Amino acid sequence: MRWWLGVLAVCLVTIGAGTAYADVPHSGDGYGVVVGSADAPVQLEIFCEPQCPHCAEFESSYGQQIADNLGSGRLAVTYRWLTFLDDRHHNDTSARVSNALFLAADPTTSATVYQAFVQNLYRTGGSPNNDDLAAMARESGVPEWVAMRIAASLPAVDTAAMNGANRARLKAVNPENPSTPTVYDPKTNRVIDLQDPAWLDTLLG
Repeated sequence: MRWWLGVLAVCLVTIGAGTAYADVPHSGDGYGVVVGSADAPVQLEIFCEPQCPHCAEFESSYGQQIADNLGSGRLAVTYRWLTFLDDRHHNDTSARVSNALFLAADPTTSATVYQAFVQNLYRTGGSPNNDDLAAMARESGVPEWVAMRIAASLPAVDTAAMNGANRARLKAVNPENPSTPTVYDPKTNRVIDLQDPAWLDTLLG
């Protein structure tokens, strides 16, 4: 019986792998994760690197406010993940976390749950293994079958191509300081000044 349940679990993961990627909410180029309603009055692009300490500070300061406004439908975010710190730290942490974040971006994962996963990842930090990533996903409310895919580290995005595309996009929108975190407002074609603690309140009016 245990053997059968194990086979069933593998089959469920395989089915998820075969059907999920076409349904993952993503930007037109395929390298951004779109979170929130397409009808939200404020649409932002946020460039982040999973190992970036300044991104962790950003999520600590503004993550809950982002979550609240995603939930109310007033805000939508396109997260553009980067992995450039893998080379500096001689690891693959950012690539694995980015892949997990693309796996979590499933139609069964609500915008607020996805944002909770982002916050959880930055709050925990370090170099989590695949089981750690799946556990954080579950704690954040990600559906179990999605967490299973994260534990299995199923490929959801070409992280090297993603990093290249998102770095090019970051340099295009923020040529003077292409760093993370960067928040870009495509509606007004401007980079948001994160030194202003009321930046999100100002945008939301």
